[in-house]
Amino acid sequence: MHQDCPFCSIDPDRVVFSDDSHGDAIWDAFPVNPGHILIVPRRHAATWDDLTDVEKAWAWSAVDQAIAVIRADHSPEGFNVGFNLGSAAGQTVFHFHLHVIPRYMGDVEDPRGGVRHVIPAKGNYLPEKTISKLQQQLIKGGDDPFLPHLILHLDEADRCDIAVAFLLDSGARCIIEHLKDFLDRGGQARILVSDYLDVTEPIALRRVADLEGALSLKIYETQVQAFHLKSYAFAKGSEGIAFVGSSNLSETALTTSLEWNYKVVSARDVLGFRQIREGFDELFNHSSSISVGEEWIEQYERRRRLPDRIRESGVADEEPVPIPQPHSLQREALNALVATRNDGFTAGLVVLATGLGKTWLAAFDSDHPEFRRVLFVAHREEILNQAIQVFRQIRPNARIGRLSGEQRETHADLLFASVQTLSRMPHLSQFKPDDFDYIVVDEFHHAAAGTRGFLCQSIRHKRP
Repeated sequence: MHQDCPFCSIDPDRVVFSDDSHGDAIWDAFPVNPGHILIVPRRHAATWDDLTDVEKAWAWSAVDQAIAVIRADHSPEGFNVGFNLGSAAGQTVFHFHLHVIPRYMGDVEDPRGGVRHVIPAKGNYLPEKTISKLQQQLIKGGDDPFLPHLILHLDEADRCDIAVAFLLDSGARCIIEHLKDFLDRGGQARILVSDYLDVTEPIALRRVADLEGALSLKIYETQVQAFHLKSYAFAKGSEGIAFVGSSNLSETALTTSLEWNYKVVSARDVLGFRQIREGFDELFNHSSSISVGEEWIEQYERRRRLPDRIRESGVADEEPVPIPQPHSLQREALNALVATRNDGFTAGLVVLATGLGKTWLAAFDSDHPEFRRVLFVAHREEILNQAIQVFRQIRPNARIGRLSGEQRETHADLLFASVQTLSRMPHLSQFKPDDFDYIVVDEFHHAAAGTRGFLCQSIRHKRP
C-alpha cells in the first residue's frame, strides 16, 4: 500500500463490487458521465505493463459486470472502455485503473470517432462544422439536431424552465438521465407541458414525475385554447440562454426532424431573455397550469382521445418501447420463486452477485395481477430512486408513491419506502399486515427490529 495513492485506500461508499483476490470496481470521483466506473486492481501496480497476466484477465473480466451495473442503474446508449498508459497518454494517477464510461445521446456535439478524441484534432476525420454549438444562434435540426444543444446547456445550468406543447415518452427518455443528474446536483427545474389535442403521453408524465429533487411539473389545461409553445431556458447565476422554436419533447423533434430553434443569450440580449423568462413565469403561474399528480394523470388517461388527434397535431406516431425481458439467470431465479410459492412458501431470500439485476428480478416477479400492491423497502435513497426507474419500465402505468423523508405518497400501487421513515411507529401503524400483496426488502438486515416485525407479520398474513 502506498500512503499517497488514492486507490490504495478507497472509501467504502465508492465501491460498486469487489473481488477480494484481485481488486475493486468503484464510482469515479470525477465522473465524465453519470455512472462512470473505475476497475482498480488491489495490488499497487503503476501501469498496465506492471500487472500480472492474472490481474490483466481480471480487469477485463470485470468490465462486463461494470457494464451490467451501469445499464441497470443509468440505461446509457453506449460505452467507452479503456485506460491511460504513461504520462504521454494522460495518466496522472500511477496505480493502474481502467475506465468504463457510459455514453448518452447528446452528451457531446458529435460522438463519431469515440476514443480517437484523445487527440481532439484527429477525433472526427469527417468534415468539421464551421460553427461551434456555443457560437450558433439558429439550430436547424436534421444534421444538427437540437438534443445536444439542450443537454450542453442543461449540464451547465443550475436552473431550467421548459415549456412545450407535447411531451412524448421518447422525448422523456432522451433527457431523463441528464435531468436526473441536474436535479441530483441541486438544480431547480420547472417543466410545463399541455394537454392540447391529448398528444402528451401519460407514461412520459409519470417518468418525469418519478424524479427526485427540486422539480415542479405542471400541465396547461387548454380546453378550447390552442397551445403550440416550445421554449427552453437555462440559467446559471445571473446569466442565461434560452431557445424558442419548434421542437417538442419527442425523440424525432430532438434528434432527426428539421426543427428550427433560435438561441437568445442574456449577455447579448438582456431584454429578449428577460421577456422569455417573464412569459414563462406568467404561463407557469396561470390558473390553467395544474400541478401534475397521479390523480390528474389517471383522469387524463380516462378522457384522452387517440389516434385521430395525433394525426391532427402533426406529431409523428411512435411505437411504444418494448417491456424489458429477464435474462437467462433471472429466468432461472423467477422459475425457482414460482416453484417455492407453489410449494406453500410466502417468503424467500434471493442472493445474486452485484450487477445481475436483483431489483429487475423483483420487478419481474411481482408483475402479476395477484400482486396489485407492492412495497419496496431499502436503506438508501439512491437505491429507492434506482428501483423506481426499474419498476417504472416494467409497470409503465402503475401509480408509484414514496414514503421517504418528507414524502408521504402512501396510496400507491407501488410504494417505495426508506427503512428510516418506515421504522417510525406513526408510519408503521397506518398499514395493516395485509395491505401489501408483495414485499421486497433490500438488505433485510438494515431494517430496524420494529420494521422487521411488521414485515414478517405481513408475510405471515399472506396465503400462497
